[in-house]
Amino acid sequence: MAPGERESVGDPDSSSASPGLADRYRVLVEHSPDAIGVHRRGVLVYLNPAGMRYLRAESAGDVIGRPIVDFIAAESIGPMFERIAALDTHGTASAASEATVLALDGTTLTMEAVSVRTVWNGEPAFQVILRDLTEHKAAQKALRYQAALVEHVSDAIVGVSSDGLVSSWNPAAESVYGRCSADVLGRSVSYAVGVPCDPISILRAGGQLCESHRHADGTALAVVVSAAEMPDGWVLVCADRSAVRRAEDHFTAVVESLEAGVVVLDHTGRVESANLAAKTILDLQVGAETAGRASSLPFRVYGTDESPIHPFEHPVAVTRKTGQPSQAVIGVERRRDGRNFWLSLTATMLTSGSQASSVVATFVDITDAYRMNMKLEHAATHDDLTGLPNRPLILARLDEELARPARDGAMAVLFIDLDNFKTINDLHGHIVGDAVLGVVAARLTRALPADAFVGRIGGDEFVAVIPHRAGTEADDVRAELASPITTGGRVLTVTASIGGVAVDRDDTRSAMDILDDADHEMYQSKPATQFLSQG
Repeated sequence: MAPGERESVGDPDSSSASPGLADRYRVLVEHSPDAIGVHRRGVLVYLNPAGMRYLRAESAGDVIGRPIVDFIAAESIGPMFERIAALDTHGTASAASEATVLALDGTTLTMEAVSVRTVWNGEPAFQVILRDLTEHKAAQKALRYQAALVEHVSDAIVGVSSDGLVSSWNPAAESVYGRCSADVLGRSVSYAVGVPCDPISILRAGGQLCESHRHADGTALAVVVSAAEMPDGWVLVCADRSAVRRAEDHFTAVVESLEAGVVVLDHTGRVESANLAAKTILDLQVGAETAGRASSLPFRVYGTDESPIHPFEHPVAVTRKTGQPSQAVIGVERRRDGRNFWLSLTATMLTSGSQASSVVATFVDITDAYRMNMKLEHAATHDDLTGLPNRPLILARLDEELARPARDGAMAVLFIDLDNFKTINDLHGHIVGDAVLGVVAARLTRALPADAFVGRIGGDEFVAVIPHRAGTEADDVRAELASPITTGGRVLTVTASIGGVAVDRDDTRSAMDILDDADHEMYQSKPATQFLSQG
């Protein structure tokens, strides 16, 4: 009923109403979901059960007889008195207004209040009807919030009626599509987005599609369209991803143009993507060898020490385990054609902190530089003529053996000097002399144990480091050198003076001291008369 049409709770003893009508009306009041009370001379004289519940009252004694203002917030008292002061005729009702009601437990309720002029026990009184506005207020707040979202979100939100016409078009839609609401409201949604658009098809596809729409100027838009069904049509949320798509295309172009190979592997080790350089370096065919391939690529991988790298020690596996970038120089042998090459590889998690993240492996083919470096390193540590280790490398190896904690037994160091080698150079030339040195180097290596370390320290002097001394090494060398050497049409016999020292595990000498001692022993072993035989 409208406020002016509401009946008041009258004096129960009034003769103006028949007993049957009064009883029926009282039942309605008692069962009303609205709070209905009566106050006379500012004191509450009646409150129905709904009112008792709103005020959190356990019995009528908690509220009846108390001033009505005990249950009205201070800001609502003045408007209440103004409202009832205007009611000068029995049965007139005020317009509905908002009031804040105070419950006994201290909580407040926002309610709609209507006051009606009535009588109670023959005296003027006022009936007040209160309706809880809490849910209504919450709904209004939610609607305002939703309206604000629609107005301020960056995604285009489009209302579509059941006949496919645009019923709402938010400011973001105007910005995304370049069409004002006046231009599209009431027109086909296909016209609004620039291409055929069917909400039902989007719903059938799972409620979301990536589509290409058109701006008013004809520019293509990469849009993710989500559709939701409403009682009178649909709502489309169109997220413009054009800038993201352009960035992705730009990034892809950059990655494709890199000289470095880039491969993305998922958490199972399957190749997700590879750029042009990766395909060239690894000779991969995308879609055949990469996409969907399990665990490892078709290569044998090894380290700089030439030994195979265990799968768990591969940089990609290390990064997946630790979550941290990993870098290494690795050798690769392609099983298909046996080609060997070297890569400088860095592995990085694509998504930080995610165990299921893909790993990005970036690598550069350093084969030429690596091999050149190895040649330079070899040249710095080896004799050019014989290929044997030089003096610095011999001393370094001797230091390693001296520092090896598990060394058992005595180690032997031989200092070998060819007798009268200068005569060979003087009589036959340096070419023949160099050839003789090459043969001697090969014979020394063959005569000594496999774990021996043989080097040339200059001229006609050689050193051998033998980790496990047997005591016969010098005799074995002499026996190996006893056979004549044929080179340049000449048959030459070479002898050597050999100085040897034994190095126990508790020996405190340095590598240089040991070498000097072996050198001294060699000079002590030289015969008084040296000779050279020529055949």
